[in-house]
Parts: sequence; C-alpha cells; structure tokens
Amino acid sequence: MRKPMQKNNLGNIFITGLVALNLILWFAFPPQNSLETPYGLQFAGEVIASSLMILIAMTLVLSARPRVLEPFFGGLDKMWKTHRAISIIAFLMIILHFFTIPKTENLLNGKPIGMLAFLGFVILVLITLAPRAPFLSRFLRFNYTRWRIAHKLLGVFFILGLVHYTTVETLSKMTIPGSYMLVMCVIGIAFYIYRQFFSRLFEPYRGYTVAEVNKLNGQTVEVILKPMGKAIIFQAGQFAYVNFSPGRTLREPHPFTISSAPKDDTLRFTIKSSGDWTNHLVNHLEPGMKAAVHGGFGEFNCEAGKEEQVWIAGGIGVTPFLSWMRDPEILHQRKINLFYSVRGNSDALFWEEIEQAARANNSLSADIRYSSAEGSYSVDEILEKSGGVAKDKEYYLCGPIGMTEAFSSQLKGLGVPANQIHYEEFNFR
Repeated sequence: MRKPMQKNNLGNIFITGLVALNLILWFAFPPQNSLETPYGLQFAGEVIASSLMILIAMTLVLSARPRVLEPFFGGLDKMWKTHRAISIIAFLMIILHFFTIPKTENLLNGKPIGMLAFLGFVILVLITLAPRAPFLSRFLRFNYTRWRIAHKLLGVFFILGLVHYTTVETLSKMTIPGSYMLVMCVIGIAFYIYRQFFSRLFEPYRGYTVAEVNKLNGQTVEVILKPMGKAIIFQAGQFAYVNFSPGRTLREPHPFTISSAPKDDTLRFTIKSSGDWTNHLVNHLEPGMKAAVHGGFGEFNCEAGKEEQVWIAGGIGVTPFLSWMRDPEILHQRKINLFYSVRGNSDALFWEEIEQAARANNSLSADIRYSSAEGSYSVDEILEKSGGVAKDKEYYLCGPIGMTEAFSSQLKGLGVPANQIHYEEFNFR
C-alpha cells in the first residue's frame, strides 16, 4: 500500500522560516549607516532586497521539480501553487524595494544591472500571472511553450539581481545576514543550473510508441502508449510529463494524468485540446510516433484514505478516477460514491465503462450530471446522495479550478475536516 498522503504544510512553513530567519539576522546584526539616505529607509531596503532574493531562490528550487520535496507540499501541483504565491509576494517586494533605493550617484555601479533585473522580474511575473488574469492576458498572450521559454529566464535575471546586490558598496561587505542570503542564492542557482542543463541526464525519461489514438469527441483523444523498453513506475492517480516526436511542435514535455492502472501493459492518457500544443496533438498525433515519458508525479492518493470515499469529477478531471477505478485492488477495499459532472452527452467520456464498473462492483456507485440541461451539482445534493457528512469519509475532487475550490470551501463549511478533502490542480502556469 502507498504511504499516506502528506497533508501538512511543512514545505510552506520551511520557506516562511527561511525568510523569518533572514529578518532575525538583520535585526540581530543591523547594517552600518551609509549616511547617504535615512537609516530606516536603508535598513528597510536591505531587508526587503535580501528577503525577495531568498524567495526567488526558493522558486528556482521548486522549478527544478525535486521529487523528494513533493510530500512536504502535498504534490507537485501544490509546489507550483506555492511557486506562484512566492512569485506574487516577490513581485510586490520588488516594487517596494524600488522605492527604497537611495537617489545618490555613489550607487550607480549597481543601478544599471539592478534596473535590468528589476524590469526582467516584473515582466516575468506579469507573464506568469497572465493566464489567470484576463486583463493581462489581453496584452501578454503566451502559449505554453513560449511561457516555458520565458520562465527559463528567471534564473538569468536572478543572477543579475545577485550581481546588483553585491556591487552596491554598502551591501558588498560580507555580513552575517548577507552571507546567509548568499548561501540561499547559491542553492537557488545550483538548482537552476541543474534544471536547465543536467536534469535530462538524471531524470529517467522512458521511451514509448504511440499504439492507438482514439478520438473521443471533437476536442478530446485517448492516447495509448506501449513501452519500447523499461516502463515508468507510477501509482494510480499520478501524472507524467510526456512529449512526442518527430516534429518540433510536440517536443516540449507537458503534464497529463495517467488514466490506466499501474499493472496495465500500456499507458493511457486522455487529452483535451486547451491550447496550441494540445490542439496540435489532438489533430496530428498518429500511431507509430515516438513518445518520451517521465513520471509518475503527484500525491493524489485514494489508497491512503479511509474506506468510505466520495469522488467528484468535473469534465476531463475524471482521468485520475479512471486510473483508480481500473485498479481492482482499490475498488475491492473501499466504498465509493462517484459524481461526474459534464456539459453534455459528448463530454461524458468513458461513462459506459464507469457504469459497467459500478454494476460489477457493489463497492462503487456512480452518478452523472449533464450541467447544460440539469445544472451543476450542489454540495448539499452530493452529501445527501452519499449519506451525509461522516467523520470517517474522504472527499476527492478533480476538475476545473473554480469547481474544486468551491466544493472544498463548502465542504469545510459543512464540517468536513480539511485533511479529509483532497484535490489536484492541473494548471501548471
């Protein structure tokens, strides 16, 4: 059986602790007065600058996708969520730091590099936020591939920011707070270099062949891959990074949930067109093409949960539940209520298979809702159909972000403990 899902926030607590330690060190070992700006402003500027450098260093660590850190954040998707949150905080701190810069000619040695780093950070953060901010996406329209290329520049601007920090006279003297920040920066740069230049040497991408491409509707395909050699090791409900060849368009790895069971001879992915890359895949992927797969990732794990479970799927979010459902050991050991919400009949992917599994297993009951005709599920309705709130019941959510956040919030409001509500977020931008 898999290890229990880690629902704590140790990763976020640790990062918060790193920044808190930085503040403590600055108050314990305050900087010398440069006499070129009010001391309070100088102190604030140095504290803000070092704190944001530590935060950005941590985003570089998280961007490297170290699998050993996944349990401490609750999965790779939660690591990316922390990455986005840190980016927003760092963005605000950069703006704040800009107003603490002393307007003296003695600091000109560091200003040009600092300004370049400042502008680079601002642009990259805006690009990162654009997919979630409609007013930004109108001006910054980046597809996934261009977004990843832009994102790779973060380390470059970070190094420029570090050079700026060390070329300013009052900051170049090695103090205890400065040394601490430098260590954090070196760690961040090391992870950045590993990710950009060496990760493919150590990350086991396995070779596969596209065996089948089944069109499920106008926007969605099921891709079945057959291993060319050693297969990846994964657990039901996890996802993997996949790229295809030949051709340049599909060469960039993308994350997709594995919808097959771990003991199956093939890998199955259900992929919906949601951008340039996936649109090209849906329309041009053919049997015989090669694939490289890296995984599995994620901590979305029903095996660590209690015996009674409620699975709530929205649209393409049914994929991890398919992986669980196709694993006989999972069904036989649990009592499961599956609720599947789709727009219309053409979106009810694999519903016949789900119905058949429910008929064959007394442990599984399945309910579908066509939202365009019947409206969406309500939490009260789901609780009523699944026997109400119980202290020994787990809830698993996968679907659009708005759906998972709304259901999670409402379930907590009705008394469901937070550690019994599990969801996975697949927007990695």
